[in-house]
Amino acid sequence: MDSEDTFGIYRRFGFLYSRVLLSKQDELRRLEEDLDAMDHRDAHTSDKTRKCLKSRAKDFAQTSTHGSPTRKQLLQSVESKLGEYGQLLLQAQQMVSLNKPADRDHLSVQNFLECGYEDNGKKLRPLMEGDDEFIYRKEDLVTLRPGRESAWLDAFVERLLRMIHCKPIQPQFLAYQNPVPI
Repeated sequence: MDSEDTFGIYRRFGFLYSRVLLSKQDELRRLEEDLDAMDHRDAHTSDKTRKCLKSRAKDFAQTSTHGSPTRKQLLQSVESKLGEYGQLLLQAQQMVSLNKPADRDHLSVQNFLECGYEDNGKKLRPLMEGDDEFIYRKEDLVTLRPGRESAWLDAFVERLLRMIHCKPIQPQFLAYQNPVPI
């Protein structure tokens, strides 16, 4: 698949990123509720616990009661989950910002995967059956190829080569017509 720049088409797994982000978001929401409940409880109890809300040193010196976490433990969990969530969110943003493959590039890779190539008169497929199914999830595909201003010229040359039907040069320039082996 590395034989041609246009073949650098992969899945971004947008659905899975969404599911994991929503799960992490819910974990943070629950931690936020726990922290708010702890603050509310401490604000309405004894004068000693109210002072804990005003002093980080006193608050962090508190010990766990009845197996529930201290505010320090809860904040450490929040910090850890926030880091995971933020990192995942940035990864998802980077994935979304990748370019979508051009229709002709997608079709070229799809044809290459479906039709395969010939090697010593033997018809071969570049990937095992089942490993090539990603190509049918067009809405979830990204390309590593940067957007190019000259893409219109590539398309024009390919159309021109298809129109003139010059067999010796077609395998070199029209990969999806007669793919070059990898």
